[in-house]
Amino acid sequence: MTDNGASREDLHKHLDFIQAVVTRMSAASTSTKSWLLPVVTATYGYGMTQNAWSVIALGLGSVLLFMFLDMHYLDREKAYRALYDAVARNKGIPLFSLDPREVARCEQTPEGERDITPDEAEDAAVGQQVGVGKTKKESFPSDWIPDPSVWKSWSITPFYGSLLVVGAILLLRVCLG
Repeated sequence: MTDNGASREDLHKHLDFIQAVVTRMSAASTSTKSWLLPVVTATYGYGMTQNAWSVIALGLGSVLLFMFLDMHYLDREKAYRALYDAVARNKGIPLFSLDPREVARCEQTPEGERDITPDEAEDAAVGQQVGVGKTKKESFPSDWIPDPSVWKSWSITPFYGSLLVVGAILLLRVCLG
């Protein structure tokens, strides 16, 4: 048994569930990049051969859209990695909780008050309280705007930045030439 009454098997299963979510987020990020490449190749190539600036602009828009989607996946993946770490270190996360907001809640809760059941955690999550001092309406933009560290990630900036630079150069070439 661990400190919060869960068996080691339950703890390992909880960690397996979280790892499965992290794996899905990673696969979604890879899939996002693999779907973008043919779209960009087609729009940039067609736009260049037909001197159609609007098609190149469409390609730039698709790069921005896929970049935002990939950043969201990476942001969620980081949140679940923090949840995994908190569960592995026995930081008071309710058993089988897959809500990454539990990490922030447990960091602000005194050690003696952390022993709540998963049902109590679910009841708290269902209520108006979503984040620390945030209601559902107030947390919506912050849930979808990725953390600044994600914008500078090695898997985001070089990949999407280079596609944006190429698109901008092509757009200038078509518009000016």
